[in-house]
Amino acid sequence: MGHFHFGSDPFRYAVAVTEQQIPFIVIGVSLLIAAVSLVVRSKKSSALSARLAVLVTTFGWEAPRRVWWSGAIRGRWQGLDVEMRHMGRYKSTPERLLLTMRPASPARVIVKRRTGGFLSKPMTLFGPPLVEPMNIGDRERYWVRSDELVFAERLFAHAEVAPALEPNLIAAFDVVDLQAKQLRVMRAIDDRLVKKQFNRPMIKFGRDYELIETIAKEEWRLATVIVQALGLRGYERA
Repeated sequence: MGHFHFGSDPFRYAVAVTEQQIPFIVIGVSLLIAAVSLVVRSKKSSALSARLAVLVTTFGWEAPRRVWWSGAIRGRWQGLDVEMRHMGRYKSTPERLLLTMRPASPARVIVKRRTGGFLSKPMTLFGPPLVEPMNIGDRERYWVRSDELVFAERLFAHAEVAPALEPNLIAAFDVVDLQAKQLRVMRAIDDRLVKKQFNRPMIKFGRDYELIETIAKEEWRLATVIVQALGLRGYERA
């Protein structure tokens, strides 16, 4: 009977690989993994964009369309350009949902919740200073910045603003920013305070579509309240 003979090295390549080829193999495998990851993210983004496109039609958006490179949904509403964009988590920055409308505003107003943390107070080296509108029901609840105090007080004078603002400012990343040519409402999605507010599990695999849609509705309600309360129009015709 013949005998099989194994060399001293029990690990052999099925195909001979030189040291010069190893870096190219590593790069190739890395590119393959990156491509698969990109395809998976693209499919998830497409699914979310499809849901948001359906949702914004209930808001009254005209001709909503998906931007292929960002997954954002854009359209028109009562003559204003509007956009809803989902942004994934990146390092310490949470998953977010950003609503942008493009009305013209005579002054800037930025509102954030006072979270009580060390970095809760905004840095005002750049941008408008902190102000204290006299007609805010609870001054300790929000940080308000504006380059025109009277305009900020005009905003808070409308009774419907406070109830619409309250659910939109939960986490430290949440912000309402009314600028000269746009209104931005940005909300954190997978932040600890947000999950606690909505009674969501702290660890969840996959996107929470129901929560995202709920936040989108709250953002939209606030944005329309602000625009209608202040009588803002599109900046192109302002």
